[in-house]
Amino acid sequence: MIRQIIIALALLASSTGAAPAGEIEDLGREAERRANAGQHLEAIETLRRAINVLAAKGPFLLRRVQFITEAPKGFGIYTPRPNSVFPVGEPLIVYAEPVGMTWKTEGGLNRAQMATDFDVRTVDGKILGGQKEFGKFEFSSRDFNQEIHTHLTIRMTGARAGNYVLSATYRDLIGGKSATLELPFEIK
Repeated sequence: MIRQIIIALALLASSTGAAPAGEIEDLGREAERRANAGQHLEAIETLRRAINVLAAKGPFLLRRVQFITEAPKGFGIYTPRPNSVFPVGEPLIVYAEPVGMTWKTEGGLNRAQMATDFDVRTVDGKILGGQKEFGKFEFSSRDFNQEIHTHLTIRMTGARAGNYVLSATYRDLIGGKSATLELPFEIK
């Protein structure tokens, strides 16, 4: 199993140009050596270091972007919305997991900061409204966490029935990187 993880990390690193594949391969080999020696916790920590290297040197991305039924309870703890059709007056709740944030170490803590801008537009591109710095997210940790989640709750007051597109840009305020999500939806 560890060998498969090593291969996957190395392939991902070399295909994205995110980090020297050798660095990740070396960490993977070290993890496998530790696992074979019965040092499972040390093997896991070494694989975490490999993932941190890959995330730090790669692009800023959003994964598991989707509408959900209520605010999430934690990372990966959410209920996906069965469709993107909303009754008039129901808020849009969007779940996203940022990957590749830049961490800055200060006073023994690692910090990451993001801001989110959004707009709602018609399917033909006409912007109907939105807000800059709608969401602000700050994370402080003694680790370089990879299991980070965010959610946005957007109330569409006065919106008529129709088809729309929600666009949100997440900006990494420390690293200067950004990622944008787009989700089509309908108000009925």
